[in-house]
Amino acid sequence: MKRIIYYPIFIVFAAVIVFSVTYYKISNLQYFPEPAQLELDIEKITFEQGDIPAKTFSKTRIPENEAAAIIKALSKTANLKNVKPGDFYEVLYDELGSWKAVWFYPYGEDFFSVTKNGDGVVTAAKKKLKSFVAQKQFSGKIESSLWDAMSSQGVLPSIIMSFTEIFESQIDFVTDSRVGDEFKVIYETKEVIKKGTVLSARITSAKYKTGAKIYDAFYFKPEKGYAGYYDKNGMSVRSAFLKAPLQYKRISSYFSMARKHPIFKIERPHQGIDYAAPTGTPVSAIGNGIVKSAKRSGGYGNLIIIKHINGYETYYGHLSKYAKGIKKGVSVAKGEVIGYVGQTGTATGPHLDFRIMRYGKFFDFLSMKQRPANSLYGQDKKKFLRLIDDYVEF
Repeated sequence: MKRIIYYPIFIVFAAVIVFSVTYYKISNLQYFPEPAQLELDIEKITFEQGDIPAKTFSKTRIPENEAAAIIKALSKTANLKNVKPGDFYEVLYDELGSWKAVWFYPYGEDFFSVTKNGDGVVTAAKKKLKSFVAQKQFSGKIESSLWDAMSSQGVLPSIIMSFTEIFESQIDFVTDSRVGDEFKVIYETKEVIKKGTVLSARITSAKYKTGAKIYDAFYFKPEKGYAGYYDKNGMSVRSAFLKAPLQYKRISSYFSMARKHPIFKIERPHQGIDYAAPTGTPVSAIGNGIVKSAKRSGGYGNLIIIKHINGYETYYGHLSKYAKGIKKGVSVAKGEVIGYVGQTGTATGPHLDFRIMRYGKFFDFLSMKQRPANSLYGQDKKKFLRLIDDYVEF
């Protein structure tokens, strides 16, 4: 008899508890620092190319009039005109099939929570998702190019570009890299929980081995000054000048005091380097400086001359055009695009005629030994050397 009386009471009591807990969780989801991952009825809609946010609600179970209210509320806090493929939103439904919340996830750390109160008033609020830092490590060998070797392993494109920029003063990855060269890179990413979005990425350690030569770099911020990359001895891996003024090229003519000219068919000095590249290839200043001249100049065609410190000047000839804002007296930074490869002046094909002089005398840029821009010393160096002990096996 007792079992007949108390068994239904137990069932009712348990049902009340479950309902109360579920109702509390659902009604309080909007107060969580990020949407809680609960075993509830959640519908996910991902934006595709050309999607209009308002029209995607036809894929959900939300009535048309309420979808309009959601869009109106969202438009007050989120930029729905800037929705990109891959952005998404989720719809939470209660046990009766009515929507309780809509969470919109554009790119970045922010998300937007849309809810309605007991009177049916719909409101939206901007919130922030949690993020975390992850460390990733990759290594491999070059079979065709550094880009192919790294991208085939899933290394982020931005990290590949950063890798080449770190060593740009020491290695020309177009002309210096060889099949069989080895690389290793460790980098940190800041990622957003829920979206799997990488917000930022930074290399902490990098190594490149070509033949018997090994280049390494470690990220470090001195007590005073700017953060940068240093080799294992605390010397900056960056120098005053880039290794080359452009990417995607081959050297079609080297520095020579007696080269047979391809047009005039006579021997005459060629005190520069010709980099063959397609018309329109960006040309960069190899170092910081001031534009001394940017104009048409005889056989050079469109020519830019840049004056650098310590008596250096660099010449960039046969350009198809100058970059926007490049003119006499303008300051330029190392790596800044100043013009584009062309075939102006006396040239048999599109290429860059690059020359460098010091104190009025041209010399072979490829034979130039560059010194590091700076180095660590004192307490900074001691701290740096302790830091890289963690990479003893790197």
